[in-house]
Amino acid sequence: YTQATDFSPSAQANLAGGNSPAWHGQSADEAGHANAAALSGIKTQGFDGSGHNQLVFDDSDGQGRAQMASTQAATQLNLGHLIHQADNYRGSFRGTGMELRSDGYGAVRGTKGVLLSTYSLSQSEPAADATAVGALLSQHAQLAEAMSQAATTHQTVSLAGHEGAAQANASQLSAKAAPLKALRQSAVDTVSSDNFDAAAPSKAEQAVPHGADALTTIAGRGGIGAIAGQSLHVAAGETLNLGSGQHTNMAVGNQLRLHASQAIGLLAGAHKANGVGLNLIAGKGALNVQAQHDTLALRSKGDLKLVSANAAVEMAAKQKIHLATSQGAFLTIEGGNLTFGCPGKILVQAGNHKLVGAAQLNPKLPIFPDNVCIECLMKRAAQRSGFVNKGA
Repeated sequence: YTQATDFSPSAQANLAGGNSPAWHGQSADEAGHANAAALSGIKTQGFDGSGHNQLVFDDSDGQGRAQMASTQAATQLNLGHLIHQADNYRGSFRGTGMELRSDGYGAVRGTKGVLLSTYSLSQSEPAADATAVGALLSQHAQLAEAMSQAATTHQTVSLAGHEGAAQANASQLSAKAAPLKALRQSAVDTVSSDNFDAAAPSKAEQAVPHGADALTTIAGRGGIGAIAGQSLHVAAGETLNLGSGQHTNMAVGNQLRLHASQAIGLLAGAHKANGVGLNLIAGKGALNVQAQHDTLALRSKGDLKLVSANAAVEMAAKQKIHLATSQGAFLTIEGGNLTFGCPGKILVQAGNHKLVGAAQLNPKLPIFPDNVCIECLMKRAAQRSGFVNKGA
């Protein structure tokens, strides 16, 4: 063995310079760590004497392990049989598999894409195989197609992920496919192994899976949990699609806000309706529904009921209230006049009939904003409510 230098560190079992290797099988005293001398590798020493870097190979029977570590920010990559190791000491069992950890900042970058998956692959299969991802995306696309068609049938807002966002059957990923379809096509694409850097679709015999776009794909066979101690932000430049084969639940401890610059579509009972329908319930406080610049329509194929359990039902209009049936009877309240009309008879049943002089009631109508209403903003901030009446 040759003398160790700054450029030639001492190797395992090399006693050059009179120093023991970083890992050895036995020490002279009884308190030393006796082991099977299964550790090998290289360990450096920081010039300031306060830190080190090491590459450790552990060939213990049934406990194969490799570690690349630095004391800087306690950064480590542990592979195989995971244990705690301190110098020459093989400590407690910590698990099996892979661990990449650091007390500092961590980053994973893939210029052409990143795939994180819990679906298993054999060692002979391509590293970027996304068969499971493609199957899940196909199921999601089929669900979105069915729901979008149902929304169109029931005259509500269709799904942009299926139909297209800026224009029909187009997306930022593909000029010929809507977002969901384009995403699946990109995720399961292939590229010829002879021209891998080109990342262009190919049907060559040696083609390997390779995303057509720089996607970050996360696939969890048993599920995915995204949990934040404070805030969780999800943002998309084009479309954000949320889909589940069974149920989607949202539980909010304080307030839930939905804002859309164009439209919000809600559809229930599209397939296999179970009689629940769509429930909008305010357990406490008011339920306020407004159409500030257009028509508010309440339509029902069956009965339409307006009931107040403990107070009054009020109807007011600036111009006219008109009640009518398909057989021709009607009641019109317009201006200062009240008009009854029917093709049959009018039946009045009362214990007492009294006709008195004229009377007038001026209902208070809401004022809808044409621009930013500072007064309304201040009231809403004070009341913590979604709607307020100007001047009320």
